[in-house]
Amino acid sequence: MKNESVSEPLETAGGYMIRPRVLLANGLRRETSADLYNDIAGRLRARGIEVEIIHAMDGAGQTFQGYDLLISNVVVPASMQAGMSTYAGRRVSRPTSLRLLAEFDVPTMEWSLARTRREVRALFDAWSTERVLLKPSFTYGGKGVRVFTRNAVWRLRWKRDVDVFCPEINPDDGDVYKAELLNGRVLISWKSAAPPIRMLFRHGLHRGIRGAYGERSLWELPSELTAKLEALSRRLTFEGMSHVSVDLMRRADGELIAIELNTGSVATWWTRQFSHFRNQYAEALFELAVQHGTKREFYSTGG
Repeated sequence: MKNESVSEPLETAGGYMIRPRVLLANGLRRETSADLYNDIAGRLRARGIEVEIIHAMDGAGQTFQGYDLLISNVVVPASMQAGMSTYAGRRVSRPTSLRLLAEFDVPTMEWSLARTRREVRALFDAWSTERVLLKPSFTYGGKGVRVFTRNAVWRLRWKRDVDVFCPEINPDDGDVYKAELLNGRVLISWKSAAPPIRMLFRHGLHRGIRGAYGERSLWELPSELTAKLEALSRRLTFEGMSHVSVDLMRRADGELIAIELNTGSVATWWTRQFSHFRNQYAEALFELAVQHGTKREFYSTGG
């Protein structure tokens, strides 16, 4: 796309002359991310988008006027959204997010809800596994995950309707693959190297599994999976979500399967290691700002 100066209006595909006014809400700590968001805002302003930044939810409880839309990488208070189209994080339970992945034909891990400890014990036989994971909803970074063997089931506490159980994906490989999505785009795909669970834990109950924070490298997302995730991202954007990510792992047979969809809060440290991602992110935000007025037509037709 041709760059637009700040003094020139933008023209949408439908021929309407507009100058979108964007409130960009950064949910991370100002001291670790202000420079990144200032850079993104500068790229948008250079293309004719009027942008104001709020860092670390400094604006929570305030009312903002004169903006066309609010975009955030985290869940924002309803009071901040008044009078604006909003694209932000959203709290979605694990069962709902896993079903959404399956709806878009994304290969997804086996999982189950359970009402009783007897049902939990039966999962070991159903999945032919030595270790099962309990993944509570609304937890992030692996902090709420529990890994346990059969003899530790009696120690578990969980919410029957929203916390999910799943088998260990691959006893010999703990690497996590991530695809980050925004506005119908796969922005980046990267891998975090990690040891298999059995290297960290063998018997009993283990609390917390470190998330995708190992040695990171880029990897190429298969084209068929890319198309499915782009369709998923279009749906989520239509429903008012912004930057989301999908975590995947490789089964023993080599197939990539999704293990979770992150919709509530997606970090932005990626811009430091993978600097080209700033371009991808800014481009997706630019398109979102221009298209938001006609999003129903855009997303209902698949883009």
